[in-house]
Amino acid sequence: MRYALILMEEMGIKLTEKELLVRKIENGIVVDHIPAEKSFLVLKFLKIDPKAKVVVATNVDSTKYGKKDIIKIEGRYLTSKEIDLISLVAPTATIDYIENWKVKKKHKVKLPDVIKGVFKCPNLFCSTNNEYKPQRTKFKVLSTEGDIRKTMLQCSYCNSFLYYGTIVDFLTSNAFSLEGGLVSREKIEKTFLDILIKKGALKIASDQDELFILQSGRPSPYFINMGALTEGESLAKIKWAFASYIALLLEEKKLDDFDFVFGPAYKGISLASLICEGLNELFGMQKRYMYDRKEEKVYGDKTDRVIVGAEYFKPGQRILIVDDVITTGRTKVKALEKLKQLGEHEVVGMVVAVDRQEKMGDAIKVENKSAVDYLQDKFGFRVYSVLNIQSIFNLIKDKLTKEMKRSWIEYYEKYGAIKLR
Repeated sequence: MRYALILMEEMGIKLTEKELLVRKIENGIVVDHIPAEKSFLVLKFLKIDPKAKVVVATNVDSTKYGKKDIIKIEGRYLTSKEIDLISLVAPTATIDYIENWKVKKKHKVKLPDVIKGVFKCPNLFCSTNNEYKPQRTKFKVLSTEGDIRKTMLQCSYCNSFLYYGTIVDFLTSNAFSLEGGLVSREKIEKTFLDILIKKGALKIASDQDELFILQSGRPSPYFINMGALTEGESLAKIKWAFASYIALLLEEKKLDDFDFVFGPAYKGISLASLICEGLNELFGMQKRYMYDRKEEKVYGDKTDRVIVGAEYFKPGQRILIVDDVITTGRTKVKALEKLKQLGEHEVVGMVVAVDRQEKMGDAIKVENKSAVDYLQDKFGFRVYSVLNIQSIFNLIKDKLTKEMKRSWIEYYEKYGAIKLR
């Protein structure tokens, strides 16, 4: 793990706390007011990506605590479960969320009343240790104010106890992992892009004579074909990436909870089913999915003549829309029109695999707004993407020929909501 570790004694550098804190990060978190010499304990159970940019400051002067540790992590955010675990070993810690070099939000950790799905009960006969039908673990947090070492966890099923030393040993063991725990957005993006490239779902034109003609008529230097991801490995990665990303959006309060996942025909259908399975398997969330028919059903049970799964829908329930790629947004608008047949409902948001970051229109007419901006402004919900074309281009541009790199740049000069460089 590459830590940019500030050891003032060894380096012979005397930094004041003020000088240290102005070493800003663009996006990420600052965990401050950690009890002195506890920072590496916190880092160990957070299991930070080895390639992450991390700064650790130990034994920094503190007016309130005498000495403290500080951790800065670029491009990383914490889940509520991770914050709960920090509170077990660093109850005085505060967390600053940084966006665009500024503190967006401050949070002081607090011992939770209950911790679920993290610790294993020490009682081998506890129902949570049943070999065939294990239950998700649940521990009450028992603490004595002022002495973290007296903190204990009590199993809600058999009343067995975990004492502080055992808690710390477990958190720092190689066997520890968060049950259904969330991962960083960076890991989700990397995993998803790797599978797109490995399985040929990201298709790149070899020259100007082999451009892809999109449904809008635009001649594109690349094409995202999610239909290429039809074998087991790809489906497993898609399920993991989408479920993890949606769970992360829920955890960060960027997405409201929902009852249904709606996938527009055809690519959205398999995505919706995989996401429901992934949310249940990885995070214990129980959701249903729906999808629309291209042609209205005129025989048999007509309760699902337009939208399959509509018979389970109740007025006022919430829907998350998912799909593969967003370009001009026209197919998404059609899907939203079909959803009106359900009656009263709320769309909490839309999650797509890839945002092409293009303006609406066609090959001739180019409108001012991007598809994402249009949908957000018109329908009042947020659109999120696992990947966008800017991040993809930045990763692959050095492998493109000069001609094709220029083709990508020119395409986005004409049709893009962003510029590529």
